[in-house]
Amino acid sequence: IKHRRLGGSDIVVSEIGLGTQRWASDDFNAPSEQDCFGYMDEAILKGGVNLIDTAEQYPIPSGRNAQEGDTEKLIGKWMKDRKVKREDVVIATKITGGRNITPKNIKGNCEGSLRRLGTDYIDVYQLHWPQRYSPQANWGQSLKYNLESDDDQYWRRFGGPTSFEDICLSMEELVQAGKIKGWG
Repeated sequence: IKHRRLGGSDIVVSEIGLGTQRWASDDFNAPSEQDCFGYMDEAILKGGVNLIDTAEQYPIPSGRNAQEGDTEKLIGKWMKDRKVKREDVVIATKITGGRNITPKNIKGNCEGSLRRLGTDYIDVYQLHWPQRYSPQANWGQSLKYNLESDDDQYWRRFGGPTSFEDICLSMEELVQAGKIKGWG
């Protein structure tokens, strides 16, 4: 499997990655923990894949027996059980987006992901469904979102949305602290 540098970073990822949205779900057709361990064994330990894409919100669907965050726990358990060297796996995980994106939550939710994954750093920390007013959320239509035309009064009731600059500064603090290598 070919590997490529991710953007201008020093993160090198396989061209194929493992998506984990349904892992640890209690849905009737979700893979078992044993199946998920088998996927990672085959792809990562034997096949040259190094990228695992997950999120604090996974599994989807969550439910009574499958809580949000269980997918990250499963990945962390696999790495510990298989004694996988941390540098051999590229973990991309996400903070649940939208109104949850605040400086406090960016830091706190990152800490939660680190605990569940059993690691001291995340390779790529991403905004899952960023707020509509942020440049990356406008599907390439515009780099400026007109917040004043948004009918949703949520932003006004709670002091307004987090600025894009504050999002960038919060992520940079995590980079400087060594908790994440990159973000998007």
